[in-house]
Amino acid sequence: MHKLLPRDAVVVADPGTPCPYFSGYYDFLEPGRHFITNRAHGALGYSVSAAMGAWYGRQSSKVVSVMGDGSFGELETIVRKKIPLLMIVFSNSVFGWIKASQKFGYNERYYSVDFHRTDHAKVASAYGVKSFTVADPADLAKVFKQAIEHDGPVLVDILSQPLEDTAVPVSAWMG
Repeated sequence: MHKLLPRDAVVVADPGTPCPYFSGYYDFLEPGRHFITNRAHGALGYSVSAAMGAWYGRQSSKVVSVMGDGSFGELETIVRKKIPLLMIVFSNSVFGWIKASQKFGYNERYYSVDFHRTDHAKVASAYGVKSFTVADPADLAKVFKQAIEHDGPVLVDILSQPLEDTAVPVSAWMG
């Protein structure tokens, strides 16, 4: 994405997994507010609605919503309003940071953190959103290029591994 997005692109990330990874690894090449997140406030679903607001504020820029699969939603509004968001879902069928916190903070006593895989691309396609599923990391650049060039709402569903072995820095805050 870093190589393919325009320099003035706006990236909006959900709290949880997307926020720290974009904060740590994505280099923004232009000054200004190009990264928006709701860091550590537990607001699943934040990135889609915040990205819609960012698009209304900066319609000349490509706006990207980055979320985990626990935050997937609001497709009807995006299609009805013709908002050309690029939506990226990291699909791992788990609330990864919560599960990591339960692993290390509660001796692997897991509660309501695992769920069945949703085919986000098919759901988005049913709403009329151009959609891609990526299972092989070697396909990411090609798919991102097509998604960025698409003139309308587009979703990329990235099948990823669970993160429950991650050392969660917010575990101490969770009880």
